[in-house]
Amino acid sequence: MTRATVDCFLMVLTSKLTQYDARETAREMKRGGGNIYRLGLLFKALERVRSGVSQYLDRDDREAMQALRAAMLAHFTPGFSPVRNIEKQIDKWLIQGNPPSLVK
Repeated sequence: MTRATVDCFLMVLTSKLTQYDARETAREMKRGGGNIYRLGLLFKALERVRSGVSQYLDRDDREAMQALRAAMLAHFTPGFSPVRNIEKQIDKWLIQGNPPSLVK
């Protein structure tokens, strides 16, 4: 079985944040605007999450996943879709052993 470490989940979160920004930018450009600062702000929050869980990066146990979840909720708005996606993937990892995925 594949190990789904905290670092793996953070890589998937990075991808989800980038995808979110691309979708939002495309939507905004149709209306004649755009937020050129959004991706930078999202990555700044991601770096705060990464530093908050730095001692867990190579771990895949329940304690490490709970620390990751707490760090994400501390630095992102509750209910934010990329974070919600990662939370669901953490649950699937803990319950069923499904590793994180970029396409889910």
